[in-house]
Amino acid sequence: MTKTPRQKQILSLLEERGKAAITFLAEQLEVSDETIRRDLKLLSEEGTVEKFHGGVRLSVPRSEPPFERRLRDATSAKAAIAERAAARIPGGATIMLDNSSSACFLARALLHREPMTILTISLEIAAILQTANSHHRLILPPGELRMSDRTLASSSTIDFLSRFTPSHFAFSVVAGSARGCSDFDMFEADFKRAIIPQADETILLIDSGKFGKSGLIHVCDWSEIDVLVTDSVPTELHGHIENSHLLIAGVPSS
Repeated sequence: MTKTPRQKQILSLLEERGKAAITFLAEQLEVSDETIRRDLKLLSEEGTVEKFHGGVRLSVPRSEPPFERRLRDATSAKAAIAERAAARIPGGATIMLDNSSSACFLARALLHREPMTILTISLEIAAILQTANSHHRLILPPGELRMSDRTLASSSTIDFLSRFTPSHFAFSVVAGSARGCSDFDMFEADFKRAIIPQADETILLIDSGKFGKSGLIHVCDWSEIDVLVTDSVPTELHGHIENSHLLIAGVPSS
């Protein structure tokens, strides 16, 4: 849902305070309580906020958004990040891609590049790369297909891919914080932990909206990331990523 300027102001206030009374929001935005309630009803229906008696708080995410929604989130940032990362990857590279929406954008950016060998657990990425104009060698692992995000996800998947030593491993995570990188999904975390030490270079693709969030499962420390490609990094994280090669992608203003 496209949010109105007032709804964005409400979310900004909730990000600062965690929760707020309806009367407080009405006073801050100089509108009636009823107007705030209408905005909160829409935000609540999409799962962004949780209402309680007399007030509202930001929803606490329990899992990643559905894959189709992730493909539509932060598209300008993800496209810019993908182009920045693609420019770093040379022709003839062997690259492993995870099943993230950011990796889908990178696959599109690599589609018409000189031939590479690309391994992935994502059938979405395989579909992007199977066009007639693509000259890449594509390798898919065995495994059970997870229908929700078209991912090959099983222990045999990880066992198979652990045999490879790609020149680049490009992936994303749900959250980046002072503690490092984290995910919600156990398989995806295990997959990334297995491939990170196998790759000559790890490339983290992460839009700025994921910084400061927390995930359920630790994936890796910042010291394990060779290249961080993002649209912006919070000041408080600069000291934690000093060992990474930071690439900032310029995002066109809308």
